[in-house]
Amino acid sequence: MRTSILWTIAFGLCATAYSSPSEGPELEIRSARPGASKSSSSSYISSLKRLTRGLRKVAARDDSCPAIWDTVAVDLKASFAGCNRAATDAIRFAFHDSAGYASTNSPYAPASGGADGSLLLSDEEIARSTNDPLQGFRDFLLGKYNFYKSQGVSAADIVQAAGNIGVVSCGGPVVQTVIGRKDASGASPDGTLPNAFGKGSDHSTLVQLWADKGFSQRELAALMGAHSVSRAFKQQANGIPTGGQQDDSPKKWDTRYFAQTQAQTAPRGVYRFASDINLANPNTTSGEAYTEFANNPSAWATAFQSSMYKLSVLGLSGDTKKSLQDCTYIVG
Repeated sequence: MRTSILWTIAFGLCATAYSSPSEGPELEIRSARPGASKSSSSSYISSLKRLTRGLRKVAARDDSCPAIWDTVAVDLKASFAGCNRAATDAIRFAFHDSAGYASTNSPYAPASGGADGSLLLSDEEIARSTNDPLQGFRDFLLGKYNFYKSQGVSAADIVQAAGNIGVVSCGGPVVQTVIGRKDASGASPDGTLPNAFGKGSDHSTLVQLWADKGFSQRELAALMGAHSVSRAFKQQANGIPTGGQQDDSPKKWDTRYFAQTQAQTAPRGVYRFASDINLANPNTTSGEAYTEFANNPSAWATAFQSSMYKLSVLGLSGDTKKSLQDCTYIVG
């Protein structure tokens, strides 16, 4: 059954690429065609061999997870190689899709604004300034979703799977990955995402915002550690140049973000969000977690894994969570 995956990749998937307007192409995999140049054909063959190696790794897996997710994972891993812009956008996109939930929302199916794929499906939601500049990544991931949806892939699931694969592509821990969410095409409630600067970026507002989603200050600090691989592309008005990084090793998932956010002065070339500085205040519970994680990578990894999983099922009912299928192996 899974041998058909190779044909899907060879003739459908390899033509898709992600590029950022501000960075240029991140990945190019083109199909070899009659008359194509030798270098183009060679590139295609090399890409196909790489994808095939991934398929061999999953061939011995059991069938508890729908087989199509093996294909999706190999596809996304190729697109996110080297902790590129697509990988880091995938992490932020997963955050923002789930963070539409708040306990103060009026309940509605399937997730009251949480992990429901609405950020991928709703033109209204993705257009909000709090989601800038994820619109380019949305176009990329929407193309993937449209390619796979006839095979049972939901928008909500591909958003969260992509985020978890992005984490691993940047050197982060494997987060439990589940499949079986339902989609919402309408926009989630507005005003549920945090502000990096200005009104709403103070410690009290941020802590309450995330408490309304069910997160403790320590869990919040663990999630903010993803800024280890963050770069800002729409904060010029707040003094951050295009692509400004939040720690001095933006291609490496590490704890330097925590220490550098707490430092009196930012290292040269590092641009910190006001919200992060406020959460990192060592006199607060969240700041205590920043100090802990800066000195204990294992503690952060464990806290991030549980917090990211919690975020990925935010808003889902208890019965829905019980019905989800575990596909964690696809992200490793």
